[in-house]
Amino acid sequence: MDNLYFIAILPDQDLSTMIDGIRKECAHDHGVYAALKPPVHITLVPPFKLPAGMESQLSESLKTACNFTPFVQKLENFDGFPEHTIYIQAKKSSALTLVYNNLKSVLKLYNAAPKGPLTPHITIAYRDAKEVYPKIMQQYKKRKLKAEFLVNHFTLLKHNGKHWDVLRDYYASPSNEQLTMSL
Repeated sequence: MDNLYFIAILPDQDLSTMIDGIRKECAHDHGVYAALKPPVHITLVPPFKLPAGMESQLSESLKTACNFTPFVQKLENFDGFPEHTIYIQAKKSSALTLVYNNLKSVLKLYNAAPKGPLTPHITIAYRDAKEVYPKIMQQYKKRKLKAEFLVNHFTLLKHNGKHWDVLRDYYASPSNEQLTMSL
């Protein structure tokens, strides 16, 4: 049997609570509830399936993607993928791209590497938002938001059949090579 996983950055609890409030407000105002199912997150690797017997191997392999220095992730304003998704923009940075590329390298072994470029964001509404997308975008494009949080780990999540559970956090562990700066 296959299990379903995804890998994400989860903001700190205070910021997650604040963003979850925005998601719930959008859900209440527009009748869109799908985005409330997963925790508040920035997706690094979208959901992928692996045989149940490979979980410990995956968990061990992901340790090699921890070669990054903690960094501040900035969030700024709202945007969308036309016709289906409204989100908070997560600013792309070299530090975030490094984590993404580290994960892509590891997950090639499992044929689960993300495809395409990284488009970091925190989803406010999706899937069930198609019919009300223009109305939601009109409302949220006018709103301003600025926030930031420290990223010192990424998280492996596993679907239990009803919702996503945190399986394990992987903390930054920069190597000496990464910390060396040439002048």
